[in-house]
Amino acid sequence: SSVMLALFLLLSCWASIVESRVSFATSEVIDDVDLKGSNLASFRCYAGCRVYSPTQNKDIIMKNNNGNEFGSLADLADLTPGKVYELPESADLYWLSNKGAPDPSFVFYAVEKGAMNYDSKVLYLTQAKDWNITHSTDTKLTIMSTTGAIYFSNFLGDYSNAVPTVYAVGADSISSPDRCIPVYKPISASTIPQTSFPVNSPIATINFNGVGSDQVVLLSANPYKTTATGKDVTAVYVSPGYVGCNNGDDSLYTHLPLTTGFGSSITATDSSGLKVVIDGHYSIANEADALTVSVNGDGKKLYGKNGDYSKTYDDVTSVKVDVNWAKKEGSKDRFALQIDVISNGGVQATTTKDNLMTTTSASSLGMLAAIIMTTLALC
Repeated sequence: SSVMLALFLLLSCWASIVESRVSFATSEVIDDVDLKGSNLASFRCYAGCRVYSPTQNKDIIMKNNNGNEFGSLADLADLTPGKVYELPESADLYWLSNKGAPDPSFVFYAVEKGAMNYDSKVLYLTQAKDWNITHSTDTKLTIMSTTGAIYFSNFLGDYSNAVPTVYAVGADSISSPDRCIPVYKPISASTIPQTSFPVNSPIATINFNGVGSDQVVLLSANPYKTTATGKDVTAVYVSPGYVGCNNGDDSLYTHLPLTTGFGSSITATDSSGLKVVIDGHYSIANEADALTVSVNGDGKKLYGKNGDYSKTYDDVTSVKVDVNWAKKEGSKDRFALQIDVISNGGVQATTTKDNLMTTTSASSLGMLAAIIMTTLALC
C-alpha cells in the first residue's frame, strides 16, 4: 500500500541518517554526507546544547520538531569569537533543514549541555586568516575548518613540564566514554618546535594539558600543507576523515580536502645515534590498500580491523623511513600514524625530506562527478 511504501521510505531515510553521521556520547558532527540526497538531518539536544558551524550558508536552518526555526549556519559562523549559541532542551530531536541548493558542503557540531569541557571555546578557521592561539587563553580549544583541514605549526614556548595533544574530535570527546586517541602526542619536548602537520578532518581539539601559560601554536585552514619531516621532528599522518574513537561504528567525516594519498620519505644521519619511534592506529579492510611503513628497508604492511602498530629502532646512525598509502574511493579505511626521529646528540651529517600529499586533479574530479551522476541516475 501507499502507506507501507511511505513508511519504508521514511525508515530507509532514517537508517541513512543514523549510519552516516559521526556520533559521540555527548555530541554529534554533521557534515556533507548528511544532507546529500536529503533536505533534513537530525541532531540530539535533549538537555539543551551548544551548536557551532564555520559554514557561511543562510539556507541551512536549525528547527525543532514543531517547525520552529532557530537561525541558520551563517548565523553561527558570524558569531564573535568566544560567543556561543545555545538551543533549549527538547525531548524530541532537532533538525537541520536545507532550503537551498542540494548537497551542500558544510560542517556542524552540536554539544549537549553537561558534556565534559562544555565551556571550552570553539574557533572557526577559514583560508582568509590564520590564528595564533595561546595556552594562557585556551587550555583546551576546539577548531572547526571550512576547508576540512586544520594545520598546526610554529609551536613556541616551554613544553618541558607538559606536552600538547591533538585529537580529531571536539573537546567533549577527548576524555569521555568514546575513548578517543590523540593523533599527535609528542614523546619528547625537543621535537615540538620543529613539528608541523595537518589533520585532514573538519574538527580537531588541542589540549595544552594545563601546565604553563606561554605556549603558542599557529593554526591554518590551508588544505595543501603536509607534515614536516626530519631529525628531531614528529611526523604526523592522518587519513582524510579520521575520527579515532571507540564510538562503535566506522563513521568518517566527509567535509574534507581532496587528499587521496600520502608518499613521504624521511632521511636523517647522526654520528651520535638516532632513535625512531613509530606509533599508529589503523582500520584498513584489504591488504591491497594497506598503509606501508618501511625503516631502512624493514617494511610493514598495516591492514586489518582496529589494529595498533608500535615499533622502536634504537641507536641507528642513519635512517630512511618511507610512508605510502593511497585512498580507495568509497572505503571506510582510516589511520593515524606518528613517527618520531630523535637524535642522541652530536653533529648531524645529513637531513633531507621529500614529502608528497596526493590530491585529486580537476580532470579526475570531472570524471568522478560524471560517474556519480550516472550512478544516481541508475538508482
